[in-house]
Amino acid sequence: MSKLLKRALKISLTPAILMIAGKFLGIMIPSIVYDLHFLVENDIQGMFSIQILFTDPQTTLFVNSVSNLVMLLLLALPTIYFIIKTSIYQTSLQNPKTVVKITRLNILKWITKQDTTFLQIFIWCAFLVISSAIVVIQSLQATSYSWTGIIAGAISLTCIWGTVKTFELETDKIYPKENNYY
Repeated sequence: MSKLLKRALKISLTPAILMIAGKFLGIMIPSIVYDLHFLVENDIQGMFSIQILFTDPQTTLFVNSVSNLVMLLLLALPTIYFIIKTSIYQTSLQNPKTVVKITRLNILKWITKQDTTFLQIFIWCAFLVISSAIVVIQSLQATSYSWTGIIAGAISLTCIWGTVKTFELETDKIYPKENNYY
């Protein structure tokens, strides 16, 4: 197995665990807070053998929407953090004014080392886009509130844009712009 594939698999474990944990927490928190009753069934013939069933369709819609939102937020926050951190780090290397602004905002410790790679950002963004696509499809099928689909689409597009911008910054390190040297 190649080093890149091993590294990609190692990086992808955290978003996969957060995705499952977010969905689980999104189901359990509203169930406990609102004292919602649910059943756990084991259906061997279906695609998923363990199913959580709620008593009425409105409760199912509510809990599914909340669990989708929690899952998206648990994936989106680290992804946005990685994108912003890498973008500011790369910009500070190219522009000394950015270092002054970072120092004034007292976030120099947050930016000083490059421990976030483009591969990490890409994998987190891929998990986020796949989760967002599932949430949008569920919203279109009316198994989740429409506003969760809109939020998922907006978060997904923002992270895709940030990932592309980060890729541009990374490629500028390898292939610098010609107008900087003439």
